[in-house]
Amino acid sequence: MVKFYAACVIKYNGVLYSTVKKTLAKTILRNRFLICSLLGIIPSCLSAQNIFSYTYQNVTRNNGGGTLEQGDIIEVRALVKVEVNTSNFYYVDTIRTGTQFVSGSLKIITNEGLTFRGPYTDASGDDNGIYISSGQPRLRVNLGVGTSFATTAGFGLNTGGGTVTSGTDKPKFYGKTLFVVAYRLLVTANFDDIINLTGNFYYDSVKSGTTYKKNFRFNYAGIKVIQNKGLCSNFSSSTFTAESDFGTGTIQNRALGATVPGYTKINLGASAPGDGYYSIANNTSGNGTTDDTGPYKPNPARVFAVWDILGDHTGSTDPIAGNPPAAAGSNGGYMLVVNSAYPTGEVYRDTIKDVCPNTYYEFSAWIRNICSRCSIDSNGISPNTPGVQPNLAFTINDVDYFTSGNIPYDPRGWVKRGFIYKTGASETSFRITIKNNAPGGGGNDWVLDDIKLATCYPNLIMNPGDTAKVCAGSMVHLRDTVRSYFNNYVNYCWEKSINGGVTWLGTGVCGTKVPILKNGLWEYVVDTLLNAAAADSGNFYRLKVATTPANLLDSKCSVNNSQKVFLKVYNVNCTVLEPEFLSFNGQLINERSSLKWQYTGDEYTSFFEVERSNDGTNFYKIGSKNYLPSKTQDYTFTDAKPDESIVYYRLKLVGNNLEEFKYSKIVILHNKNNSFKISTVNPFQSIVSVNVSLPESGDVELNLCDVYGKIVGKKTLSLNAGNSVVKFENVGAIAPGMYVIRAKFKNTILQNKIFKFN
Repeated sequence: MVKFYAACVIKYNGVLYSTVKKTLAKTILRNRFLICSLLGIIPSCLSAQNIFSYTYQNVTRNNGGGTLEQGDIIEVRALVKVEVNTSNFYYVDTIRTGTQFVSGSLKIITNEGLTFRGPYTDASGDDNGIYISSGQPRLRVNLGVGTSFATTAGFGLNTGGGTVTSGTDKPKFYGKTLFVVAYRLLVTANFDDIINLTGNFYYDSVKSGTTYKKNFRFNYAGIKVIQNKGLCSNFSSSTFTAESDFGTGTIQNRALGATVPGYTKINLGASAPGDGYYSIANNTSGNGTTDDTGPYKPNPARVFAVWDILGDHTGSTDPIAGNPPAAAGSNGGYMLVVNSAYPTGEVYRDTIKDVCPNTYYEFSAWIRNICSRCSIDSNGISPNTPGVQPNLAFTINDVDYFTSGNIPYDPRGWVKRGFIYKTGASETSFRITIKNNAPGGGGNDWVLDDIKLATCYPNLIMNPGDTAKVCAGSMVHLRDTVRSYFNNYVNYCWEKSINGGVTWLGTGVCGTKVPILKNGLWEYVVDTLLNAAAADSGNFYRLKVATTPANLLDSKCSVNNSQKVFLKVYNVNCTVLEPEFLSFNGQLINERSSLKWQYTGDEYTSFFEVERSNDGTNFYKIGSKNYLPSKTQDYTFTDAKPDESIVYYRLKLVGNNLEEFKYSKIVILHNKNNSFKISTVNPFQSIVSVNVSLPESGDVELNLCDVYGKIVGKKTLSLNAGNSVVKFENVGAIAPGMYVIRAKFKNTILQNKIFKFN
């Protein structure tokens, strides 16, 4: 039998774990809400027990959510719901490595985040709060009625706290007293550091005439400091989670539960699920109705007379509105319906297996706040406002990586929240968790659907895109452009299929490439030359890419979604085109390439295709000229595109049957005046300096963009030929992280990555 004493001492099967098994006692204490729910005795188990909870919110990224970066501000929140009258009550906390206390931020707030007392000064002896910066930075606040002012001399004493009378002292909450100790921290840790948080509530408890000093200590698992990378622009449709969309059914409440630690499953009803309970339903009404029209009060069809009546999110044509609620007996998609408990903690957990090392994954979910009138003010009265806003934390291996920010009530519907996680060099499995990150009730009612862990894949663009035609004994050139949101798909292999694309074999042509950033995507080009034999006709070719050489050998960890190319090899009439060029040359005229050639042809020639390349290997068609029958004929062609610093040209002679062709020699033209370049001072803090080099005077457009492509600074200037320095000033207030400088001059666009730090 498990017994909970008001003094937070646990007795299990006759063993007093506060003195015999301290580590286990702390573990059980931190999870007593879970234990109570497993026993099915939540009301009686907690009715004689003060309830504590500990969490934080990323204030910097509360609007839309995000990961934690250096320079962000977080607000630590330690909640207590006083069920048992408490005396000599105070709170002590230590400021941990990787953070810096924000002066003047210590205060008492309601569970909705509204200031109730304070903010306190940091000084000694002038109010109930104190912050000491010397030595190990720490803070204390004396709580309740009849407290002493907090002083440096009294910091370590176990006296000075006041009395909290449950249900009498404010803030009142359903006949009890509920409040939050809050303060703010500046994040100073570097990327990949983990921030740990701790806190302690102290109070006196009297038993059998003896006074005991009790301590409830928080040890927060940790918060990872990582760069905000947004979400995948291209991802696999597959999911790795067990409850990605919770399935479908014709009954309102799904019989099968889910992995929701600390919560108890219950069917939806007029007053269910209550705090600390959850449902899995295809309709959030209390009695199965699909009518979501007002008035909100009273409306017995709504849970607690106020919850929205709606359907799930999966497969909705309007992802914001979601699906309508399923009518009784009709098939509808299920969703997780949560009435958050007072303590923060897990509401979904899954172990992800068979993932790929060194690979980016999107961990995301769709969330909706379903209560517009659930608040409880400090007098214990509802002002008919939404109240506590849902705020969720996403974890990997029990460490926080992302917080959703507050999810305000919005009748328009669902919002997507998530982040990008990169697996380690040998990581093939990990745990994911979604946690309630908003302490307390009076709101914080929400639904969750479409939990996704999807692979962030690159796009592969093959050229030619369908069929490659060549004469036997000639070289055929294949090219694939790899574009990715991230720069880790750098390993490649060419594959071929001799049975129509059913099975694929390696060609032995493999390698690595270094991508460059172009228009917000990482890009590189892979090409190969094949000496086509007649026996190769009918084969298919494609490119496969992966993040590591080992992943190339694993079908689930490699990407081969480029279009396959059909190779057609001609073994007859391939010698009729004997190119007889008397000349082929070019020159730059007004920065345009002017090409000239003379050709002595025959009746088998149909036309010329003019091809251009910026690297001498990957050519593409830019125009054509018809063959003019004559013994000797002069031809000219002008390339209207402004030249790069080096440009390559060749001619493709096409036969009358349009299947046979030959190539001319390659002409190379150098534009010595083309030297448009940019460079930046990296990293930056409050000013971005861009060095711009121009071959001639003209207008230059410069954009400073975040990783999502949003422009946070823009300049358009007329610059002289040569070098100039352009500065973006007053950018010290933007969030730390990666940004992109995008420069445009005429038809050329250049990009550089830069990093902001505090």
